Amino acid sequence: MDPSEAAPSPRASRRPLRTAACVAALLIAGLAVALYLARPDRRPSVLLITIDTLRADHLGCYGYARPTSPHIDRLASEGALFERVITSLPRTTQSIASILTGRFPKGHGARGLFSTLSRANVTLAEILQREGYATGAFLSNLFLAPGKGFEQGFEVYSNAPRRYDGDSAPEVTEGALAWLRALPKEKPFFLWVHYLDPHWTYAPSPPFDAAFDPSFRGPFSLYQDLDAGRFTKGQVIFANPLDARQTEHVVALYDGEIAQVDAALAPLLAQVSRAEARPVLVVLTSDHGESLGEHGYHFAHGEYLYEGTLHIPLIMSLPGTIAPGLRSSILAQNVDVAPSILSLLGIGGLQAVDGRPLLVPRAARAGDPPGWRVAPATGRQVVFAESDFQLIHPENRRYYIPGPAGRWSSASDGRYKVIHIPRPQGALLEIYDLQDDAGERRNLEGAGADPEVRSRLLRALSRYQDYDAGTPAPGPSDLGPEERQRLKSLGYVN
Repeated sequence: MDPSEAAPSPRASRRPLRTAACVAALLIAGLAVALYLARPDRRPSVLLITIDTLRADHLGCYGYARPTSPHIDRLASEGALFERVITSLPRTTQSIASILTGRFPKGHGARGLFSTLSRANVTLAEILQREGYATGAFLSNLFLAPGKGFEQGFEVYSNAPRRYDGDSAPEVTEGALAWLRALPKEKPFFLWVHYLDPHWTYAPSPPFDAAFDPSFRGPFSLYQDLDAGRFTKGQVIFANPLDARQTEHVVALYDGEIAQVDAALAPLLAQVSRAEARPVLVVLTSDHGESLGEHGYHFAHGEYLYEGTLHIPLIMSLPGTIAPGLRSSILAQNVDVAPSILSLLGIGGLQAVDGRPLLVPRAARAGDPPGWRVAPATGRQVVFAESDFQLIHPENRRYYIPGPAGRWSSASDGRYKVIHIPRPQGALLEIYDLQDDAGERRNLEGAGADPEVRSRLLRALSRYQDYDAGTPAPGPSDLGPEERQRLKSLGYVN
């Protein structure tokens, strides 16, 4: 349920829950009746692609000038691109849990980076497995390791530790392709791939290491300086020691990582495009973005709530159902991914979801392009996010209260956005007009913020936010040397 539409009393709060459940059921039932895809023998297979640390605005299909993503751009041209999608929490554990369950972190319980996904949750994979789908996952991320709960519903769950320390996109693709080719052609499948590569450390292989800054000749010793302890990753994040030209080069390396994943996707996208037995629904998104220096926050995510880390891509392609080249500006969140997939398949089963289908049936009209069976749903009135409370760098001077009580939270109606920052002496507020100030440089709190907008967003945020720690999770002090070294290589610890 969208907290912006909840009412404060217990009785009234149950009514929106029932209403939301009925609306979701009607949308799913409508698709099941309207689309031939709802027939079990014609239901599409599903390929879910999640790319770690991928900013939407560094993809060509989202307007980026550098050619980082030709294959992703082609996928967007073949289906629907959602322009305004926000992650509920800009770190992998919590965001992926929201993608797979359709629930906000306070619903699925994975509130910290070290959390596990409780088996009390019903996941997208579990539902599709019950419906007869073959389910496989080929991943690269320490926080998605087997035993963390994300393997629920997957017959094959491949996330080898050797992939945690560096780029592994080709290996992920190779494993996924081998699994696909071994499946019976008539059996529907749900395949999830997760690529780590754009995550720190940005060290793409040739030719991607020089693709976007070929004239750079240095000096550049950032990674050697970090390894030698001459400064910490926290100092890089909050007091960047690089000059402007070196910082530009690091951004080019980040873009090279995106291009590297894009290239690794090509054979996988080609394989599913040749599917003969049934169509394939392809969904591409990210767990979160990456701050590249905005607000003095360099090459990191999870501790602040500005748009660079919150705005994620979302692309859906399904030939014959989703019109090619469809673009939608509705407000949406990562919790909407699983309900949207199930809705397109004509399947229910998610429990107590906060998400909603983003595409709904539409009546055919004269002059429609071929394959236009759905249209964008009504968007959200408000989108929400919260920060992590684990692995906060000691150099971060803007996380004022240790633990869950210090977690930041935000609410946005698409134009205006409020960020709530707890402090012992009273919370700080930041208010931005995203239409006139996309870079969030002018805080309107105390400087002309519209009182009605401020009050409305704070009311919505108060219904969303809480400071619970979620499911029990270890902390940095519980880590062994190997895990600590891996976290250091990912930029989480000094």
